[in-house]
Amino acid sequence: MHYEFANIEVRPFLTLADVNNRWIFGDTKHVINMCTYREPEVIDAIVAKGATFDWFPTEERPMDVEPLFNAVAKLAVYNKDGGHIIVHCMGGNNRSRTVVEAYHNIKTGAQFDDEYKGYPNHLLYNCGEGYLPPFEEFTQRLKQLI
Repeated sequence: MHYEFANIEVRPFLTLADVNNRWIFGDTKHVINMCTYREPEVIDAIVAKGATFDWFPTEERPMDVEPLFNAVAKLAVYNKDGGHIIVHCMGGNNRSRTVVEAYHNIKTGAQFDDEYKGYPNHLLYNCGEGYLPPFEEFTQRLKQLI
Protein backbone atom coordinates (compact mmCIF):
# COMPACT_ATOMS: atom_id res chain seq x y z
CA MET A 1 0.00 0.00 0.00
CA HIS A 2 1.33 3.42 -0.96
CA TYR A 3 0.43 6.40 1.22
CA GLU A 4 -0.21 9.65 -0.64
CA PHE A 5 0.45 12.01 2.30
CA ALA A 6 4.14 11.04 2.19
CA ASN A 7 6.37 8.92 -0.02
CA ILE A 8 5.81 5.86 2.16
CA GLU A 9 4.91 2.34 1.17
CA VAL A 10 3.90 -0.55 3.42
CA ARG A 11 4.88 -4.02 2.29
CA PRO A 12 5.14 -7.57 3.56
CA PHE A 13 8.57 -8.79 4.66
CA LEU A 14 11.14 -7.90 2.01
CA THR A 15 12.92 -10.75 0.31
CA LEU A 16 16.15 -10.67 -1.67
CA ALA A 17 14.06 -10.91 -4.85
CA ASP A 18 12.02 -7.85 -3.75
CA VAL A 19 15.14 -5.77 -3.14
CA ASN A 20 16.55 -6.74 -6.53
CA ASN A 21 13.25 -6.01 -8.33
CA ARG A 22 13.29 -2.41 -9.60
CA TRP A 23 9.48 -2.34 -9.71
CA ILE A 24 9.30 -3.15 -6.00
CA PHE A 25 12.41 -1.56 -4.50
CA GLY A 26 13.10 1.08 -7.16
CA ASP A 27 14.53 4.29 -5.71
CA THR A 28 13.90 3.39 -2.07
CA LYS A 29 16.11 5.40 0.29
CA HIS A 30 14.99 3.99 3.63
CA VAL A 31 13.65 0.68 4.95
CA ILE A 32 12.08 0.28 8.38
CA ASN A 33 11.52 -3.28 9.60
CA MET A 34 8.99 -3.82 12.40
CA CYS A 35 9.38 -7.64 12.60
CA THR A 36 11.12 -9.51 15.35
CA TYR A 37 12.96 -11.22 12.49
CA ARG A 38 15.51 -9.99 9.97
CA GLU A 39 17.61 -11.56 7.23
CA PRO A 40 21.26 -10.44 7.05
CA GLU A 41 21.55 -11.05 3.30
CA VAL A 42 18.48 -8.89 2.63
CA ILE A 43 19.91 -6.14 4.84
CA ASP A 44 23.22 -6.36 2.95
CA ALA A 45 21.38 -6.01 -0.38
CA ILE A 46 19.42 -2.98 0.90
CA VAL A 47 22.59 -1.25 2.09
CA ALA A 48 24.43 -2.17 -1.14
CA LYS A 49 21.72 -0.26 -3.03
CA GLY A 50 22.50 2.82 -0.93
CA ALA A 51 19.42 2.68 1.30
CA THR A 52 19.34 2.80 5.08
CA PHE A 53 17.95 -0.09 7.11
CA ASP A 54 16.42 0.34 10.55
CA TRP A 55 15.11 -2.48 12.71
CA PHE A 56 12.53 -1.89 15.43
CA PRO A 57 11.52 -5.39 16.52
CA THR A 58 8.09 -5.60 18.07
CA GLU A 59 5.66 -8.41 18.69
CA GLU A 60 2.29 -8.41 16.97
CA ARG A 61 0.24 -8.47 20.17
CA PRO A 62 0.71 -6.76 22.47
CA MET A 63 2.89 -4.34 20.55
CA ASP A 64 6.03 -3.02 22.19
CA VAL A 65 5.49 0.72 22.57
CA GLU A 66 9.12 1.89 22.53
CA PRO A 67 10.03 0.35 19.14
CA LEU A 68 6.83 1.84 17.70
CA PHE A 69 7.69 5.30 19.03
CA ASN A 70 11.24 4.99 17.71
CA ALA A 71 10.00 3.89 14.29
CA VAL A 72 7.56 6.81 14.03
CA ALA A 73 10.30 9.25 15.06
CA LYS A 74 12.65 7.79 12.44
CA LEU A 75 9.88 7.95 9.82
CA ALA A 76 9.43 11.65 10.59
CA VAL A 77 13.15 12.27 10.06
CA TYR A 78 13.30 10.25 6.85
CA ASN A 79 10.18 11.84 5.41
CA LYS A 80 11.87 15.26 5.52
CA ASP A 81 14.38 14.24 2.83
CA GLY A 82 11.59 13.32 0.40
CA GLY A 83 13.00 9.90 -0.45
CA HIS A 84 10.91 6.77 -0.89
CA ILE A 85 10.44 4.84 2.36
CA ILE A 86 9.35 1.23 2.81
CA VAL A 87 7.94 0.19 6.19
CA HIS A 88 7.38 -3.53 6.58
CA CYS A 89 6.47 -6.20 9.04
CA MET A 90 5.85 -9.86 8.31
CA GLY A 91 2.60 -9.48 6.36
CA GLY A 92 2.39 -5.71 5.95
CA ASN A 93 -1.02 -5.75 7.59
CA ASN A 94 -0.74 -4.44 11.14
CA ARG A 95 2.53 -3.31 12.76
CA SER A 96 3.80 -1.46 9.70
CA ARG A 97 0.45 0.21 9.04
CA THR A 98 0.13 1.17 12.69
CA VAL A 99 3.49 2.98 12.48
CA VAL A 100 2.51 4.87 9.32
CA GLU A 101 -0.95 5.73 10.65
CA ALA A 102 0.57 6.99 13.92
CA TYR A 103 2.95 9.17 11.88
CA HIS A 104 0.03 10.43 9.78
CA ASN A 105 -1.87 11.36 12.94
CA ILE A 106 1.10 13.27 14.37
CA LYS A 107 1.83 14.99 11.06
CA THR A 108 -1.73 15.98 10.12
CA GLY A 109 -3.72 15.78 13.35
CA ALA A 110 -6.23 13.58 11.50
CA GLN A 111 -7.01 9.89 11.38
CA PHE A 112 -6.02 7.93 8.31
CA ASP A 113 -9.03 6.17 6.81
CA ASP A 114 -8.01 2.51 6.57
CA GLU A 115 -10.80 0.42 8.12
CA TYR A 116 -9.52 -2.58 10.05
CA LYS A 117 -11.65 -5.09 11.95
CA GLY A 118 -14.42 -2.59 12.64
CA TYR A 119 -12.13 0.32 13.55
CA PRO A 120 -11.35 3.33 11.30
CA ASN A 121 -7.67 2.31 11.15
CA HIS A 122 -4.96 0.04 12.58
CA LEU A 123 -3.77 2.55 15.17
CA LEU A 124 -7.23 2.94 16.68
CA TYR A 125 -7.74 -0.84 16.54
CA ASN A 126 -4.56 -1.58 18.47
CA CYS A 127 -5.27 1.14 21.04
CA GLY A 128 -8.92 0.11 21.36
CA GLU A 129 -8.15 -3.59 21.79
CA GLY A 130 -5.47 -2.97 24.43
CA TYR A 131 -2.50 -3.97 22.26
CA LEU A 132 -1.23 -0.40 22.70
CA PRO A 133 -1.98 2.18 25.40
CA PRO A 134 -5.28 4.11 25.03
CA PHE A 135 -5.24 6.37 21.96
CA GLU A 136 -5.04 9.72 23.78
CA GLU A 137 -2.21 8.50 26.02
CA PHE A 138 -0.35 6.95 23.07
CA THR A 139 -0.58 10.02 20.80
CA GLN A 140 0.20 12.45 23.63
CA ARG A 141 3.42 10.62 24.40
CA LEU A 142 4.26 10.36 20.72
CA LYS A 143 3.80 14.10 20.24
CA GLN A 144 6.30 14.70 23.04
CA LEU A 145 8.90 12.62 21.22
CA ILE A 146 8.57 14.27 17.84
